[in-house]
Amino acid sequence: MKKHFCLSIITALGFSSLAIAGDPLNCSPNASTSFQDYLNRAYTISNDNSGNMTLTSQCTNLTDQQVLGNLSSCSAVMNPINGLGLNPVDQLLYGLMPTDSRGIGTHLEMTFPFPAPGKPGDIMKADPVAVYRIGNDGGYENIGTIQPPTETATSGDIEQVVPIVHSAATFNETGDYFLLAYRTNYESSANVMAGTGEVDYQAPQIVIGQVSHATLATASGGNLPTVWLDVDDSSDSVCAAVVNEFQNQTNAFSACVVSDYIANGNHDQAVDNCLASSGIMDKGIHDFAVSPTNNHFYAYDSQTYNDRDVLIDVDPNTMTAACTEFTDVGNVTGRLTSLMFSQQNKLVALFADEGNGTWIDVTAGPSYGDFNAIAEPVTPFPHGDGSSLPFNIINKALKGGTLTDLIFKNGFEDFIFANGFEGDPPPATCPAF
Repeated sequence: MKKHFCLSIITALGFSSLAIAGDPLNCSPNASTSFQDYLNRAYTISNDNSGNMTLTSQCTNLTDQQVLGNLSSCSAVMNPINGLGLNPVDQLLYGLMPTDSRGIGTHLEMTFPFPAPGKPGDIMKADPVAVYRIGNDGGYENIGTIQPPTETATSGDIEQVVPIVHSAATFNETGDYFLLAYRTNYESSANVMAGTGEVDYQAPQIVIGQVSHATLATASGGNLPTVWLDVDDSSDSVCAAVVNEFQNQTNAFSACVVSDYIANGNHDQAVDNCLASSGIMDKGIHDFAVSPTNNHFYAYDSQTYNDRDVLIDVDPNTMTAACTEFTDVGNVTGRLTSLMFSQQNKLVALFADEGNGTWIDVTAGPSYGDFNAIAEPVTPFPHGDGSSLPFNIINKALKGGTLTDLIFKNGFEDFIFANGFEGDPPPATCPAF
């Protein structure tokens, strides 16, 4: 779902040491405890300062909020699980864990002390993410790792880094898992005598990765094969403008980190100081979703500009992005944590900094991009993320099938009886929205 238009790139000067994410013990989810009541329901994982992760669900109209359990109860996890999505085929949740507690997505590899003479060169390295499978019994397991996209050729002193955005992930109706990365070129330089250094980033390019359902279903460790495709986010003027603005903010953050590190000699402290002062982690795409009707990818940037939001629409056939701006003076909408489609094909946006949400009309015509407030207040989740909805149920439900018919047509009889739901299944808790 969750999170960050170039967030991993802009924090690429994180200087974080590379540590493989994961927990020493797995609490594998019981396959018979798949999520049964999930129609029009979003799932959130919130994290506290002690590393406890609480799994919560709520309806897409923000009613019926329920705490499902603590995911840290059987063994400690190293870092928060994010990028949460509900797989419509096996009806289990999947999420991404970054390799560092900040969720930066990169680490530094260079000869210290910094700055190095002249051109430090290819110093930024993208990190993999761990993939977790989660059941409604609170069980979870690390099923493998996704490696960053392969870097493309550069020339001269230009280098490249392609970090994965651990907070943004989604499923399509066939159970394929999608996630984001950002391809960014950069140039590093330093002057030892002057005590100065610089890492200068160019405008990023969105990259979308796809992990097949077949891969997820059989995953039991190791690297998960992922197909990565570059998105053209430069041919549309609105898209180009927002990535250029984020480039400016990236470089301001980069300059802060380098300056702080040169002055104080502590790279972790430099990153923490600049993260706190810049607010950079609140910027950019925090989640995206696949439309159940046209298979387009929709993302929403609510914080890069102070006076407007940007809706990004990526055509899967051409991999080109089209962007639409909407007035948002003072960032009233807040920081996006979850983006998903409801049963009635409404693009639902939930925000961490507000007690409400918005649904966006993405149907073709004059109403495209209309924002509609969801008035029901909920408790905010500052570190949460949400799932996409199970599109196989949605598509058939829109054609008039009943929930009972849908379950038996999809061959879920074993799951029903294994869970003791003999007879008609319980009705969906969440209303159509």
